[in-house]
Amino acid sequence: MGYASWRSLADHKNLTYYFETALTPNVFWVDIRQVDFSAGQPVRKLRLAEHQVYAGDALTQFKPAQPFVFAGL
Repeated sequence: MGYASWRSLADHKNLTYYFETALTPNVFWVDIRQVDFSAGQPVRKLRLAEHQVYAGDALTQFKPAQPFVFAGL
């Protein structure tokens, strides 16, 4: 039986998502109001492998990425 690697909290009033990993004591967040969702913006992702450690506002840590490919669609 495994364990949850992440905990997350969605603050719907302030449009902020908070995250915490089981491996570090840091809390990091993304303020959705600061994300540019306008047409033509690149897809971005936050790398969660290779023991990445984030703390505080993580928006600037998102890097351009390819969109997800869904099987069968």
